[in-house]
Amino acid sequence: MLTKKQVVAKYGKRTRLNTSDGNLKLVSNATTRFIVWNLPAVITCPNATELCKKFCYAKKAEIRFPEDVGGYRHQNLIESRKADFVENMTYTILDIAAGTKKKYIVVRIHESGDFYNKKYTTDWLQIMENCKVDERIKFIAYTKSFKFFDGVKLPKNFSLRASIWADTKQADIETIKRNDWNIYTAVDHFQTGDNFTRCRCKDCATCRKCWQNYKDIRCEIH
Repeated sequence: MLTKKQVVAKYGKRTRLNTSDGNLKLVSNATTRFIVWNLPAVITCPNATELCKKFCYAKKAEIRFPEDVGGYRHQNLIESRKADFVENMTYTILDIAAGTKKKYIVVRIHESGDFYNKKYTTDWLQIMENCKVDERIKFIAYTKSFKFFDGVKLPKNFSLRASIWADTKQADIETIKRNDWNIYTAVDHFQTGDNFTRCRCKDCATCRKCWQNYKDIRCEIH
């Protein structure tokens, strides 16, 4: 891992981007620190299904808090389009990591939003590569932007969860199978007879199924 001085020496005194310290389920504890990066819901989700839009909790938060939640997410979108986004985000994550001695540092990419184009996706893959200097840092994303990752060799510090719904297109299912991605899906109630790992946890820092090597996970809609 790098110290704060080493981070500045490597990347300069960069813009500290607007991340958050988790949410109701991503609660940091004695061993784990969460970093969350969000974008506006729906407009940055090019492959959202109709069911996804219907149950989108992220959109509800923007409607309820248009200035606070919606405002900072739109500012993040602006930052993500800048030429120095990779350097700024790398600096932000490594600077936060340098300030903690916790065993795990988990970066949740998009509690709200998704990978909205190929360049933005490639930028994040480079950020992951840059952050390998600290082996504690793990990245996780639940995504429907399958076409931007099709055939891409993913960094070892990145857990991609292919997010599917009952109305996910068959072509997307084939892309998921072809790339052997781990799946994450939500249902009204758990069923029997499938091979999915059921997630009933209320504490992701203790559970860790999603960002460790569990294959397919199913949770109940929440």
